[in-house]
Amino acid sequence: MNNIQLSFENRLKINENSGNLVHAFGEGYFIIDEAGKEVNTFNDEDEFNRLMEKFRYRNLLINKLNEIHNENFYFGEDNVLFVNGKTIESLYWNLPKDEEEVDSYFKIISDKFTSKVE
Repeated sequence: MNNIQLSFENRLKINENSGNLVHAFGEGYFIIDEAGKEVNTFNDEDEFNRLMEKFRYRNLLINKLNEIHNENFYFGEDNVLFVNGKTIESLYWNLPKDEEEVDSYFKIISDKFTSKVE
């Protein structure tokens, strides 16, 4: 299993909307960068692709958590985890880099932050 560090020192300094994909009719898709600005392929294709790759596995993790559990999960500013609209204090999550890390994060989050149905 990967060694996942969750601490204040690993804070990512990203906007709460970073990684969100937005569609604008007639303009295509935008992705939100670390500073909260919209980036599309028309203006900067390389930056768009970099952001898509950077946030790809985090979005996969969030989708997996929300499909399997009754709780509502999302990441906010500095990549702080929110469960049912409440922040998980003092835990700044790194971005998963591959599917193995997605599975590790999923297990940790599932074990610590979800309701146990008996």
